[in-house]
Amino acid sequence: MSLVCRSVPWRSHPRLGRILKVGLLAFSLTYGVGQPALPSVASPLNVYRTSRLTPQSRNVATMEQQVLQQVNHQRQQHGLPTLRSNPTLSRVARTYSQQMAAYNIYGHIGPSGDTHRQRVEAAGLRASLIGENLMKVGHNRHPVALSVTGWMNSAGHRKNILLPQMTETGVGIWQRGSTYYVTQLYMVPKP
Repeated sequence: MSLVCRSVPWRSHPRLGRILKVGLLAFSLTYGVGQPALPSVASPLNVYRTSRLTPQSRNVATMEQQVLQQVNHQRQQHGLPTLRSNPTLSRVARTYSQQMAAYNIYGHIGPSGDTHRQRVEAAGLRASLIGENLMKVGHNRHPVALSVTGWMNSAGHRKNILLPQMTETGVGIWQRGSTYYVTQLYMVPKP
């Protein structure tokens, strides 16, 4: 079994992505660390604007609903209101999970350098606050329980789940072989 967990702090800093890319590039150039070439991504954010991606299977659709239910259960246990499912946000999350699987990447920066905020905004959503939790679960039949438990045991993920201001969410899961890529986005829409 393999389990990998990532979180982006609930406050998105537009410069953070640029700083991380510059730092990683400097490290790569300094230490000669090469990265495998990824397939070309034409108009990378257009995929989020036009995506009509539905769940990969009935089983995956059920898993997406279970993530939402378990996260809302955690919120209720802490006296917080439940998150509303936003279908557009779910498509963005699902599309990003699919991209991570297709490009064999795992992280908050997409294959073309895009951030979770850029992906959400490309889909036409406006938000004052956006958070993203990711999980990659391999060789395990219970990716939902592992994802939510892992997030709740990690300070950054837990903060995204339990942030009182968050009102909407979207969950997207994509399976590639025996690996599940789980993305959950959280947001406060702009009025």
